[in-house]
Amino acid sequence: MLIQVEDLVHTYAPGTPLAHTALREVSVEIGAGERVGILGPTGSGKSTLVQHLAGLLTPTAGRVLLDGVAAHARTAESRAQRLRIGLAFQYPEAQIFEQTVSREVAFGPRNLGLAAAEVAARTRWALEMVGLDVERMGKRVPFTLSGGEMRRVALASILSMRPEVLILDEPTAGLDPQGRRDLLNRVQKWQASPEQSRGEKTAMTLIMVSHNLDDLARVVDRVVILRAGEVVADGPAGQVLSDGDLLRGAGMDMPPAAALLHRLRDAGWAVRTDRLLPEEAAVEIVQAQKYH
Repeated sequence: MLIQVEDLVHTYAPGTPLAHTALREVSVEIGAGERVGILGPTGSGKSTLVQHLAGLLTPTAGRVLLDGVAAHARTAESRAQRLRIGLAFQYPEAQIFEQTVSREVAFGPRNLGLAAAEVAARTRWALEMVGLDVERMGKRVPFTLSGGEMRRVALASILSMRPEVLILDEPTAGLDPQGRRDLLNRVQKWQASPEQSRGEKTAMTLIMVSHNLDDLARVVDRVVILRAGEVVADGPAGQVLSDGDLLRGAGMDMPPAAALLHRLRDAGWAVRTDRLLPEEAAVEIVQAQKYH
């Protein structure tokens, strides 16, 4: 799916004393199979933007096109396009309502009118994708699970709809480091797997909103930075997330590994500063030690 955002403006409560413009002529294009991070300080418009990508909001001006179809239009064609997108809000477990894990994950496919066998297959597949065993967990009451397990169930309920585009809004918020790593690993596994049910060989599209630069560095290839509702940067993750001046101007810091490499370079070390992950920085430092 090709997502095109063209001169998008969104104003909340227009014409009232509470009017607030969250997005100001934002233009972004996201192609099939991309892994894109959306970054910015609180209030920069990140959540408003991804809700537009999923067709949940109507633009004040501009438009969002999903394979050429207006995302917000109330037509059968637009609805079909929106069904190709899965959006997980921050703390998606708050939306869980079914009595068992299996029923929760099966809710979406069942409401599509799919055959029982297909619903069961999708439920099993989605739970396996997030690391949960249907025999062991399927009959559990979701509210008896740990926070991390509930997060996985919520993600599985979205994956069971077989989206071509997965949008995650702060997916690791509230998780411990191990839970964060495991969830991100599973998201990467999903993103890299072709959509067999449609016969497509391209990877799925992943769009991730996060305040955690380490998470973004580990998962995405491209980063879009918003500030005060405007796009201030859009480029390769290594380039954007290692640009200290750019990040500080947007009210953020570099990932710790990149910040360390910058300090070493300033001290005279011959290191690359676009290495974002701790393990990448370690390799760079070991190589530089040979010549320092």
